Amino acid sequence: MQTHRFSIFIDCDLSSTVDIPGKTHLSEEIYKDNGFIILPDNYTPIGTPTRLVINCHGAGGTVTTDDSQVEHQTLTQYLVANGYAVMDVNGLPLEYAEKNGIDIRNNIGSPLAIKSYIKAYTYCIENFNLYREVFVHGGSMGGISSTNLVLCGQIPVIAHSAFCPVLDTYNEIFLHPWSGGLPKTALGKIYGLDMDENGKYIYDEEKVMGFNPMKNPKVNSYPVPVKFWHCEDDAVVSVIITRKFVDKIIANNGEAYLRTFPHGGHEPQLAGEYIEKPCGNIIFNGTELKITPAVEEAFFWIKQFDK
Repeated sequence: MQTHRFSIFIDCDLSSTVDIPGKTHLSEEIYKDNGFIILPDNYTPIGTPTRLVINCHGAGGTVTTDDSQVEHQTLTQYLVANGYAVMDVNGLPLEYAEKNGIDIRNNIGSPLAIKSYIKAYTYCIENFNLYREVFVHGGSMGGISSTNLVLCGQIPVIAHSAFCPVLDTYNEIFLHPWSGGLPKTALGKIYGLDMDENGKYIYDEEKVMGFNPMKNPKVNSYPVPVKFWHCEDDAVVSVIITRKFVDKIIANNGEAYLRTFPHGGHEPQLAGEYIEKPCGNIIFNGTELKITPAVEEAFFWIKQFDK
């Protein structure tokens, strides 16, 4: 197992929602973002490529120059222990966030985040021996990052999964923001929302530019199989919205699943008893992993499509 940390540069000018490879675009809004990739023990620079999983982090963490939230998660370690590479990127350049008064942990699945994920994917594909087709996973805020990444259609995704995903920019980020309103501030700053006479942001779906999954018409023909895990008593992200999102895909003949747990709050990956005999290798970096139902099922979800 080896961890490679890298930097990419993205154009934070939102007049263009994605960076076009090979296109020269003069801008004063170019900022550096941080990413990493963990390569499994069986990775080789030549020969059979390694499969990549893009694991989009939640608002409880970041990707910095020397650490990240995702690399400490059991699912990441379980995937790496079983021969997958795992990548994440912060999705919000530090200098840009500081300049604009945005909390660095809240990329909110915006166009900036999607630009970063596309650039990080391209960097990894060009520099490592990886299959081009990838799996995409997300947790909490990583739900909206991963969903918008799938819907943008800029990278080849095999299947999508997420734990307690944020899926509705208006109802979840704007109306019911976490962390004392930090993602709502990020929403207002990144999308340039107007303010009322009291200095409160006014939500404008048009300014969100299609980066609200719940209102994105592309959901009606969701491009890949998707499965979510969510607890019924989650007080941070609404399981009702997740269920509506899944039902919308199913109603349009897409393949979507929702696995719920009665209890567990905002941590479906911690719900339930440890699996006695997991289907995969549980030794990561010399340590035995404890596998819960959601982690085991997410691993199996990915594995079943990896033909």
